[in-house]
Amino acid sequence: MKRKLLLGLLLFSLAKTKAQVEVSKLIGKNSSDYTIGYGGFLKFSHPVSDAADVSLEVGAIVFQSKIYDGYGWAVVPVKAGYRYTLNGSGYGFYLEPQAGYNIYGINVDDNKFTGLILGAGTGYLFKPIGKILFDLGVQYESAFYGGGSLNYIALRLTHNFSIGRREEW
Repeated sequence: MKRKLLLGLLLFSLAKTKAQVEVSKLIGKNSSDYTIGYGGFLKFSHPVSDAADVSLEVGAIVFQSKIYDGYGWAVVPVKAGYRYTLNGSGYGFYLEPQAGYNIYGINVDDNKFTGLILGAGTGYLFKPIGKILFDLGVQYESAFYGGGSLNYIALRLTHNFSIGRREEW
């Protein structure tokens, strides 16, 4: 029931935010026991220079077990990041480290967990189409909990909600 509710909230957020999606693959021990993960998130960014933005992100990712029906992993992280564009323009290829807190997680044994989450990403930030900023990227994340860490790599398509404009600089 909890997983269905979480999946329902995820699908609702995807429908309302237009392009905040990611497809993830668990890596590490026993990762082949889980399906490809699907997630949705809200990402807000604010320019702090011509080349960089700070970001705030909240999301959810679900990995279903291939062995036990209705079980798997789920995480709900809140992260802050610093996105730096390599050409200094604010658009184009970028690097983005992130750190945050997993506010809710469920493991394969239905144990709840919270804890530190770290991420590192790279991608391409397209110039805005009107007020819409699209970002295509790859991200590696580790969600830490009492028994170890949940590690995954994600392909992400993001529509950033920008708070402020580069032209203001």
